Amino acid sequence: MESFELLLTGLGNALSLYNFGVLVIGMMVGTVAGALPGISFVNAMAMALPFTYMMQPTMAMTFLGGIYVGGVFGGSISSILINIPGTPASLPACWDGYPMTKKGLSKRALRIALTSSAIGGFASALLLTFGSPPFARFALTFDQPEFFAATVLGLVSVIAIAKDAPVITMVSLFLGMLVATVGVDPMYGMARFTFGIADAQSGINFTVVMIGLFAIGEVVDLMCSKMNLNPKADSEAGQGFKLSEFPMIQWAVARATALGCVIGTIPGAGATVAAVIAYGIEKQASKRGKQFGTGVEEGLAAPEAAKNATTGAAMIPLLTLGIPGSAATAIMLAALMLHGIAPGPLLFTSDTTMVYTIFASMLLANLLMVAAALMVARGFSTLMKTPTAVLGAFIIVLSILGAYSVRNNFFDVWVCLGCGVAGYIMKRTGFPSAPLVLGVILGPLAERYFLTSLANYDNNVFIFVERPISGTILFLATIFCLWALWPMLRGAWPAKASGLADPDSAAPHKPGSARG
Repeated sequence: MESFELLLTGLGNALSLYNFGVLVIGMMVGTVAGALPGISFVNAMAMALPFTYMMQPTMAMTFLGGIYVGGVFGGSISSILINIPGTPASLPACWDGYPMTKKGLSKRALRIALTSSAIGGFASALLLTFGSPPFARFALTFDQPEFFAATVLGLVSVIAIAKDAPVITMVSLFLGMLVATVGVDPMYGMARFTFGIADAQSGINFTVVMIGLFAIGEVVDLMCSKMNLNPKADSEAGQGFKLSEFPMIQWAVARATALGCVIGTIPGAGATVAAVIAYGIEKQASKRGKQFGTGVEEGLAAPEAAKNATTGAAMIPLLTLGIPGSAATAIMLAALMLHGIAPGPLLFTSDTTMVYTIFASMLLANLLMVAAALMVARGFSTLMKTPTAVLGAFIIVLSILGAYSVRNNFFDVWVCLGCGVAGYIMKRTGFPSAPLVLGVILGPLAERYFLTSLANYDNNVFIFVERPISGTILFLATIFCLWALWPMLRGAWPAKASGLADPDSAAPHKPGSARG
């Protein structure tokens, strides 16, 4: 009963004028950003991050949460209508969504995708609401060694997900951790890797790195690819999807929602992994599996439900352990840190009102997504007529302003531009950027927990394996690492490694038929 009372209190806060207003704005921004190929809602979150500093912490998380929920679905709009995924997680929507559009069933496809996404997202938000407090109570037994082990597990999970290219993923991850060491040593106060640059002593800000890699790097790549964003299909064509027809996709939605909730709790996995796996499972489970790829309703419903089911689930490790489950939740972690709030089990006792307001906002966002997505889908053709150069220039200018506003420092602007160039090069060479970003975020946390553990336990390096919980977590991390390296150890190293694609932001390599 206490959880319900707290949720009602959080719902009242979420429905207040300002919080509800920023939630609606975030939903619209995320849906539009997700629908525009190459822009991505994660880019929008990265650009919005510096401006959340002027908001209250609860309002900032509500705003970013709205962008997150709306953006995860928004990418499916362009997938269904013009066969160009707005985000990697929306790629499976092309496989059966666009064939429906070519049959004149675009409206039906959009409604199936929207219904499935709303159900998956709402179920995930319920899991976040009622699953996080018990998990947080368990996490209260954690001390510094356990937090270090959990952070290591988050870092290793990134490598495990990229099982086809663990070495290049590890290189990217360690590069991010190296970037995070620039500045002053937290234990001894000594400058390191500053190369005599005074401004570098304050460190490389993770917000600036994310803006450069996610926003500027992606936009430069988009403009260099000279992608034509003009729509090729009439979004008003086709038949609708009635509630009485839901039984034909109900089991596909149920299976995919459960799968998405599980995968979402794994740090580093993300919506892309959930969507692809859900499509593969549904192809095996459906009676019409052999027809997948020709415009089958279940083939569209399954990945849509799965990817939105990761939204709330990915926030469970974020709020309870301070470990982001995706690039989007990494930005939300950055927002909390900007406001001086350390996510973790103590947050559930020190600021219960904010936590349950976030829960209520996620529930509302998945309900509001229906209206937001319908509005964006109707105006999508007009939005897509905006010249790519104009849109890209606007995003770059806004990114530079956002980078400067983080610390009012021109050094951050140069770092942002440098990261933008690096992001473009990484995109073109297939070098994964997601591990680098997570390395920048999680690297300092791992260092801090490691050093404080040694300081608290008389420099006993075996304390991490002597304590049962931390030892178990490190054992799981070792298993994940060996599992990722097993193909190479067996001599079955792929001839062409592709690296870890950013689950929420990096645009996938389009197949030859990507534009119909």
